[in-house]
Amino acid sequence: MIIDNIKFLLHYKRYIIHIGTLFLFDRLTKVYLLNLLSDNKEPIIITDFLDLVLVWNQGISYGLFPQDSYAGQLIISIISLLICLWAIKIINSSGNKYGMISSILIISGAISNIMDRLIYSAVADFFYFHIKNFSWYVFNVADIYIVMGLFILIYGYIYPNIKKNRI
Repeated sequence: MIIDNIKFLLHYKRYIIHIGTLFLFDRLTKVYLLNLLSDNKEPIIITDFLDLVLVWNQGISYGLFPQDSYAGQLIISIISLLICLWAIKIINSSGNKYGMISSILIISGAISNIMDRLIYSAVADFFYFHIKNFSWYVFNVADIYIVMGLFILIYGYIYPNIKKNRI
């Protein structure tokens, strides 16, 4: 059993290294922005359309189904992890040529957000886009990974036979 697990890890070494690198970048970004924004009660204005703010998301996407208790956050974390494992199995068994990239991005972001829930009982979000009266939700780097992974996955399903142009 242990030898099979070691063989599995060696087979997916690059996959694990990419996940670890993206995960580490997100964690370092969160630590930096938490330190920067924990003292600032006002948003830090970067541009006319981008502010840095600290918002604690106690729910799932867009703050739906907020959970105030640690048990609630633990349940969301377990469900998130199970969904990620199921999604990776489906993506990797689908034969989609973009499946590996998608699953690397999705699992990196999901694991980091799960870690936030376990440490802080909420997910730390920082980036706030807005244009005049239109505003987007506040998100973090892990959310960017997840959305990029989903877009790449969808692209791979819409255009499964696309080929690179030769020069």
